[in-house]
Amino acid sequence: MLSESSVGQSVGHVRSVRVDALASIGRIVEAAREALRRSSSATLNRIAEDAGVGIATLYRHFPNRESLAAAVMDRVWAEDVRPLLQEFGSSNASRDDLLSVAERVVGVFEAERGVVQALRNLPALVVDHLAQDASLRDTVARAQAVGNLRPDLESDDVPSLLAMVTTLPFILDAAPEERRRYLSLFLDGLNPARAVPLPARSAGEER
Repeated sequence: MLSESSVGQSVGHVRSVRVDALASIGRIVEAAREALRRSSSATLNRIAEDAGVGIATLYRHFPNRESLAAAVMDRVWAEDVRPLLQEFGSSNASRDDLLSVAERVVGVFEAERGVVQALRNLPALVVDHLAQDASLRDTVARAQAVGNLRPDLESDDVPSLLAMVTTLPFILDAAPEERRRYLSLFLDGLNPARAVPLPARSAGEER
């Protein structure tokens, strides 16, 4: 039978291992984010080296490149996207507010292009994150109440619609003026009764 001191030492060891593992995961995710910002082709070996861990440690936590990229996107979402959604949730939920948050979310994905390219299921991840945002449903309802969104739109539609428009490669690759034009057109579909003239293209984009 183990003594109380032995049990205490065992528990302390487990906690220490967990803390060390969490620290390793944090370093790996941060190193991966920085490496993928520099190059979408950054290798796992290079990421492990930048994180100061062995490649075996990296694989123990992330069995493949996509699982690591998904963890990086989780961090990007928590640090850069969720604050935008919280800001939108405290706004008047106007068309301009929605256009602004959509543009800024696209801007985040553009800045994290290496991570985006490493993910095969980015739209699904975005839908999942948006669906978990408890404030989004209330914001949609508030926008509908004042006529900023069409009344037949269901709150469950919004995550898929926003994921669709903010993760399209065409949108990510577009110049700012062109991006704003197409996002604006998308928003008019959410409330055609309040459609506004589309933003003009810049001179270099005229076809």
